[in-house]
Amino acid sequence: MLIHTLWFGGGLLLLLVGGKLMVTGSVDAARRLRVSPLVVGLTLVAWGTSAPELALNLISASKGRSDLAVGNVLGANICNMALVLGVCALIRPLVVQERLIKIEIWLNAGMLGIVSALGLTVGFSRASATLMLGLFLVYSIWTIISAMRSPHTAEGLDPATRSDSSPDATSPGPPMGWLMIGTSFVGGLALLGIGGSLASDGAASIAVGFGIPAALVGVTIVSIGTTLPELVTSVVAVRNKQTDLAMGNCIGSCLFNTGAIFGITGLITPVASIEAFIVPLWFAGALGIALIIISRTFDKRVSRLEGGLLLATYAAFLIASAYPLLVGSPPTDLRATP
Repeated sequence: MLIHTLWFGGGLLLLLVGGKLMVTGSVDAARRLRVSPLVVGLTLVAWGTSAPELALNLISASKGRSDLAVGNVLGANICNMALVLGVCALIRPLVVQERLIKIEIWLNAGMLGIVSALGLTVGFSRASATLMLGLFLVYSIWTIISAMRSPHTAEGLDPATRSDSSPDATSPGPPMGWLMIGTSFVGGLALLGIGGSLASDGAASIAVGFGIPAALVGVTIVSIGTTLPELVTSVVAVRNKQTDLAMGNCIGSCLFNTGAIFGITGLITPVASIEAFIVPLWFAGALGIALIIISRTFDKRVSRLEGGLLLATYAAFLIASAYPLLVGSPPTDLRATP
């Protein structure tokens, strides 16, 4: 138990350091490229912090464990929308830029709606995976090309929020050189991946040691563990007044999970049964729609009240997911769990 506790604590420390490096490198890259931190959050940071989900799901799919892969995608998305955004909004109300309101939040709701509709009706197949992967690739190519063609000053930032979203908000001096930016980004990504793995494994082992069913640990602790990089990176960004980076990270991670990770793993091994995903599908679809409403209220900010409601929604999801598992099989060693 002591060793597992040290794993968990060490993993959290690595996540904190990695999150700081990722934010610093990403913001300076945005300053040098004259690209909005929002776009960087939607792409580089979102893809980087989703590395634990991608690694876990590719390994799971290659071993025929598609149920685990899809469950992690849905759980991670719910965690991003409810837990991560909820925690960040409690720290500092999040300004929602027009770009997110008009494009990414609608796209996120649409992609989650498609996945939920497919899962609750005809199930998942390689055709479904191809559709989601195609949507993500088209969106990503368009986002990168648009960002490179339009300088940051052309993105129509509200002067009232410019101090909270400008790449220079926390970096008054000149940005780092490209070598240091690359080192910070790669180093931060490595620490996030290692830290997320250690923290997830340590927490899961501690939970099993206290007699919590292994199935419940997989549904809750593992999903939270693979989302810890997004949580830590977003919290660090918010504390540094980079709310664009935090919002972009959360929404971009959801798009990456639903499009790239679901698409790739679905092409490798389609899901045989969707019975275990009914609750996550309903919650994911409902949260996607809820974010459309939340983004337009409280002067287009995610308020602390809404952050509290998002956290309450995540708690409700955990309870709904855990209830049937708590009355199921007795706890087993995680090392014997597929």
